[in-house]
Amino acid sequence: MKIMVVMGEYPPEERERRRAAVLKCASPGTEIGFGVIKATFFVRANAQINALTAGPLVAEIAQRAETDGFDAVVPFGTLDAGVELARNLVRIPVVGAGQSVMHLGAQLSNRLGVVAYETSSIPFMRKQMHAWRVLDSVVGFNAIEVPLLDSTEKRAAMRERFLRVARDLIDNAGAEIIVPMGVTMVPVQYSPGEFSKELGVPVLDALATSIQTAELMVRTGTLHSIKTYPRPESAK
Repeated sequence: MKIMVVMGEYPPEERERRRAAVLKCASPGTEIGFGVIKATFFVRANAQINALTAGPLVAEIAQRAETDGFDAVVPFGTLDAGVELARNLVRIPVVGAGQSVMHLGAQLSNRLGVVAYETSSIPFMRKQMHAWRVLDSVVGFNAIEVPLLDSTEKRAAMRERFLRVARDLIDNAGAEIIVPMGVTMVPVQYSPGEFSKELGVPVLDALATSIQTAELMVRTGTLHSIKTYPRPESAK
């Protein structure tokens, strides 16, 4: 099968770091294509304005991917930019990393602790999780306060702060699973297994969940409902 991963623009080293993480998530035999939109989440907050402005660009790549014979589309990152729009325009699965990892977490526990990059990102996360009907399973949000732009330079600080805020969610909010809502934290910079071992609870991987959810949907022939996402006449 062929899966199109839609990414924003990154400096070369950061781009390759993320592409390598994507490829590790795919099963043998799955071909990954990369589409790049003229937008960057790397130098801006992980906020709603970025998801909204990037949405049409992601949807355009999704339409092109369908025409080119790709079987599914996954926007890179937990903002789920363009997911809702693209589902109205294509008849192949469009899988959001944020939505898929939160639904996986809700199957495993009703006490999820969410870790963000920055506090400013949390209001949009709450809105997204309310729309996905998983907010009731979240016991708390914490932020590591390391902007994406500084993620490599401050890699050691990211690790220390992630463990500290995740431990706070476990000890003081009763979290039983940790969900990093930022794929640079996990798995680009650190593996979920490493953090899980230190914390003593599962730490989920949104990137792997999104890629493997897309694979599952393709293998089983599952697609989003055409009643939920009716395709406009102009796109048929």
